[in-house]
Amino acid sequence: MSIVWFNGPSQETLIRSLPPQDCEIGCNYIQTRRAVHYVCAYDKAVVDSIQRDPTIGYYTRIEHAHLPYWRGITDPCVSGINSGLLAVIMATQLSADPIYIIGCDWGLSDASVFVYEHTSDRKYNNSMRAVLKKLAVRNPTYVVHDKNPDVPVPVLSNTQFLNITTK
Repeated sequence: MSIVWFNGPSQETLIRSLPPQDCEIGCNYIQTRRAVHYVCAYDKAVVDSIQRDPTIGYYTRIEHAHLPYWRGITDPCVSGINSGLLAVIMATQLSADPIYIIGCDWGLSDASVFVYEHTSDRKYNNSMRAVLKKLAVRNPTYVVHDKNPDVPVPVLSNTQFLNITTK
């Protein structure tokens, strides 16, 4: 299983209580809140401002990659997305395991747990919904949320998700 941490406030429910998992990918400044294996950032300003940790792999779109710290992700779905979807793309490239997205508040909130300069205040659009749907064909993909975000993939409640992770 791969855990992908988006920036929505709904991540608060699990950010500190979920035991560490084998593969955790987060976006933007996630490492300031939780230990992860990989960080993905879409916006150049974020890439340039993140304090790097040598135990974490850092990934961005190819035009912002600068080795040895930031590696580029190559995929037809990269254009016009956001850091969260970049992390989902990375999860599909790492394995065929199911992906569980935490902190995806699409359609419920435009708030972020981080304050930073980014290219758009909107967390998603119809094109991004289509990309998530396309990525879910590669790997079984679920959003973990106690409400109903505007996503084209199944939604599991926090309780349902925790039951899966503790088996």
